Parts: sequence; C-alpha cells; structure tokens
Amino acid sequence: MVDPRDRLTLAVLFDLLKTESPRFKALQSEVDVAEAEAKAAKVLPNPVLNLAILYLNMGFNQNGVATYYANATLPLLVGGQRRYRVKSANAYTRATEAEVVADYQDLAEEARGVFVELQAAQARLEVYDQALAELGSLKAFVEQRRASGFESEYATLRVAMRVSSWTVRRIDSVTQQEDASARLAAMVGRPAWRPHAEGSFNPTGVEAHADAMWAETERTQPAIHAARLREAHAVQNVALARRESIPVPNLTAGTVVIQNYFSASTTVGVTMPIPMFDWGQGLKARAEAQVIASRREREAISAEVQAELTRAVHLLKMRRDALADYEREILGKSDRMRVLAVEAFRAGQAEVDDLVLASETHHDALITHLDLKAAVMQAEVDVLAAAGRIEEVR
Repeated sequence: MVDPRDRLTLAVLFDLLKTESPRFKALQSEVDVAEAEAKAAKVLPNPVLNLAILYLNMGFNQNGVATYYANATLPLLVGGQRRYRVKSANAYTRATEAEVVADYQDLAEEARGVFVELQAAQARLEVYDQALAELGSLKAFVEQRRASGFESEYATLRVAMRVSSWTVRRIDSVTQQEDASARLAAMVGRPAWRPHAEGSFNPTGVEAHADAMWAETERTQPAIHAARLREAHAVQNVALARRESIPVPNLTAGTVVIQNYFSASTTVGVTMPIPMFDWGQGLKARAEAQVIASRREREAISAEVQAELTRAVHLLKMRRDALADYEREILGKSDRMRVLAVEAFRAGQAEVDDLVLASETHHDALITHLDLKAAVMQAEVDVLAAAGRIEEVR
C-alpha cells in the first residue's frame, strides 16, 4: 500500500521543482544578481569633496601663514548615461529571467523523463509479480505431481530455476524503481523521500507534425526567446556605448580662506575631458561585435531547436508505429498461446514445460510492451521539450 504522502503526479512534480528544487533556486539567484545590477545602474555618481591647506614653512607669504581650500566636484551625466545604463540593466534582467525559464525547461525535461522511468519500473514490477504468482502455482503443481510419481526431479528443478530467474529479474526491477524514485527526490530537494509515480502509464497523444508546430515553437520556445532577449540586450549596449563615449563634465564649487587680513573667496569651475585619443571607439566596437555574436547565437539556437523538433517528431512517429505493430502482431498472440498451452496440457498433448514456456513468453511480451510504451512516452517528452511545452499534461 502506497503512503498518500508519497504519491507524485506530474503536476505536483513541476510545482515541487519550482518551489523546492535546489537547482532551480540556484538558477533564480541569477535573476537576483541581475536585479541588483539594475538597482546599481540607477545610482547617481557621488560628489568628491576636496579639503586642502597651504602652510608656510619658511620665507614670506603676503597671504599669511596658511591658506585653506575646500571644494566639491560633481560629475554631470549630461549625455544621458544614467538613463541608458538603466535601460541596459533592465534588458539584461529580462534576458536573465528568460534564461532561467529556458534552464527550467531543461530541468523539467530531465525530471519528466525520470518520472516516465519510474512509471515504467512500477509497471514492470506488477508484471513480474503476476509472472511469479503464475510460475509459483506451476511450481507447486509440479511438486505435487512429483510427490505422486508423475514428474521427475529434473522437471521440478527446471521449474524452480525458472522461478528463481524471474525472482532475480524482479529484484533488478525494484532496483530500477528505487533509482528513479531517488533521482526524483534529489531533484526536488528531498533526498530521503521515495515518491511513487501516479497517473496512467500510457502515451499522451502529443501532436507530431514538425512543420505545423514550428511557427508557434519559434515564437514561444524558451531557449529561442532567451536568445532573442540576449540579442536585444546587446543592441541596447550599443546605444549605451555611444552615450558612455560622451565626455562627462565635472562641476567644481568651493571656497578659499586666507589667514592674513582674513578673507574668503568662492571658486567655481568646470573640468571637461577632451576626447582626443579615446572617443569611445573601443566600447562601441566591442558592443557592435557582441550584437553580431548574439544574432548568430540566436540563429544557431533557432536552427538547433528546429532540427531537434524534426528529429523528435520523426522518432516519435517511428516508436508509435513500432508499438502499434507489436500490439497488433505479438501481444494478443502471446496470451492466446498461453490459453492453448493450458488446453493442450489438459488434453494430454503438452508437458508442464510447455505451460512454463507459454507463461514466460506471455509475460516477456508484456514486459516488452511496457518498454515500447515507455519509449513512446520518452519520445513525447522530447517533442514537448523541443516545442517548449514540457509541462503540458493531457
């Protein structure tokens, strides 16, 4: 009996990834850093306070022994640098948020794949239990016949060995289930938890038409959207570089106090750098090169996503065809063969070994059927991930 607290559905899994996953929390920290950069971009430059004293050590100075200076210098961002720094920082924040969404898609894809593995392991375990129950009954039946003198020790040992073989296979299935469950628990930050996957173990019927899906995928796919915003940030940096190349004047105001015949004077001045050698050509060249790199990266990501979507859709079609062929050609026949083996044995036309073989063949067919279903479901996960719809649950 599964503890209700251990039941895990896909919807709950995605919610836990967003609220408790250590990896996703680490990704979200990048947004906090970007927001801090945006806050820093809004800050005005600090004024500079200058205090000085001219003190006479020897000789004569008509101004007296000491002259005192006090002034403050304030940079004036007359070129709109602060406004464009804020725009660039906000663009960076939006790009970072989009990258976190894209990274979450990768995390959710991995988690959904492990969820399918866990469902498959649980389903296999049920088949192994059914097989062992049936083979156990046959073993008991053979032992009764041997006690009555109708079977040899050799026949009894053969059946016992087949039961032991299926017991080992069941243990391996339990190990696979434990591994998948532990990996899911680690992803959501609960290492001691052992969740049990809930929900129907069947393909969801995801749309599999790459050309029809591409227009919407290109517009909404998180990786492409993140690349598009990184390019927008690079374009914004070009405008910022142009503004940063504008010289920043410094306004200075202060006072001079002379000791001799006490006097105080006011000083006001402007300091302006002259862009003779450096007029921001380096900053602008770097920013423009980054725009080209970002554009190429966006184009490359878009091409990769389209190729991955085409590959995933093609693979899904092939696996669906393989599953349909198997269900049509083999699955029903294995059950029929088991029924015929029982009828032949009752008619005295078959041996116990034939019953064992028919049972094993039937349950092997069920295991293979589960594996094919799991392959289709994993292919559906690939299609959903490529389309940016990894959380879609039908």
